[in-house]
Amino acid sequence: MATPENAPRWADFLNPDDETLDRLRHAGRGATSLVAVGTPWDTVGGQWEALAIAPLERGLAALDVLALPFDGGHPVFADLARNELVVLVPAGTAIEGPQGVRALKPGTYLVVPHGPAGGFVAAWLSRPTRGCTRYVDAVRVREAVLVAETRRVKHARAR
Repeated sequence: MATPENAPRWADFLNPDDETLDRLRHAGRGATSLVAVGTPWDTVGGQWEALAIAPLERGLAALDVLALPFDGGHPVFADLARNELVVLVPAGTAIEGPQGVRALKPGTYLVVPHGPAGGFVAAWLSRPTRGCTRYVDAVRVREAVLVAETRRVKHARAR
C-alpha cells in the first residue's frame, strides 16, 4: 500500500516531540502497572495475550506494514524500558514468532501503561477504547514483522 511521503508513520514514534517527552517524564509513579497477562485492567477487558517485538523500531515498522490506524482503538504500547513494542492479541493466539517476537501468555507479567497516556517506562501508542477493545490479529502481526524485515534488508542492500 503506497502512502504519501509526508503521511504519518508508526515509526515516527521513535522520535517523540518535546511536548510528548515532557508529558511522559512527568506522568508520575502511577503511570504504569504490573499486570498478569490475560487479566482485565484499565480499558482492556476480558482475556488477552500479547506479542512483544524487539527492538521497538522493528515493531513499529511492522505496524506500518499492517497500515494499522493510529486512532483505531487497538491496544498497542511501547515498553520503553525494554525497547519493545507490545501488541495485545486475542486469548489463545499468541505464539512465538520470528526471532525477536515473544509470546506473552497467562502466567507472565507485563508492565502496562496506566491512565490516558502511560509514562516514561510504558506509553500507549494506540489506546483501546473502553468496552470495545480491537485486538490485533497475531498471525498478521508476525507476518508483518517478516515483511518489514525483508524491506529493511532490501533497503540496506540497495545502499
